[in-house]
Amino acid sequence: MAPPASWLGTAIASCTMIGIAAAALWSVTFGLRGWTAEHVRRLRVPANPPQLRALRLETSTGISLVPWGNREAKPRIWLVTFMYTRCPTFCSALGVEFERLQREMKTDPRNAGIGLLSISFDPAHDGVQALQRYATEHHAEPDRWIVAVPDSRAELARVERQTGVVVIDDGFGGFAHNAAIHVVLSDGRLVRIFDFNEPEAALAWARTRPESR
Repeated sequence: MAPPASWLGTAIASCTMIGIAAAALWSVTFGLRGWTAEHVRRLRVPANPPQLRALRLETSTGISLVPWGNREAKPRIWLVTFMYTRCPTFCSALGVEFERLQREMKTDPRNAGIGLLSISFDPAHDGVQALQRYATEHHAEPDRWIVAVPDSRAELARVERQTGVVVIDDGFGGFAHNAAIHVVLSDGRLVRIFDFNEPEAALAWARTRPESR
């Protein structure tokens, strides 16, 4: 005996909903490979590198800089972190890692085309003087490691959106945020993301790019 039409319709609808849910799960988890938003972000970038628009920064030395998307600048690969100078945890650790990486890079000519860039997402507090203190504390050398802040909140909001960096007020005067090393080419493509405690891996990968030579 054929099943009632209402039962058949319910079964078809249920199967459709299951299929939609499965497809959504597959998309959200990047093929069931990532189970957090940050993990999925890091998986998506090499598969489909986002194109970052030219970004104008004010550096700790008080000059204006456009690190990528600048046709007049020498091609360079950037290892980029997002931070704020008052942060006592991840940002401080990133500073220590970059300071160590800077020393390593100076001794190897393979790193000539690779630069370090720390971008503050706290323009309310991180003016030139605060950036200078952070750079001095970590012995940043401007020809190798630049500490800077976007020159407008619109620029900051755009680069956060394009990179997928999330910054949340923690309610105690600080911020919760992604802690990672972003590899950005001189044309503005974000091509890889490494964990904050993988600076050597980020540097080794950057060396494989022709722009580093």
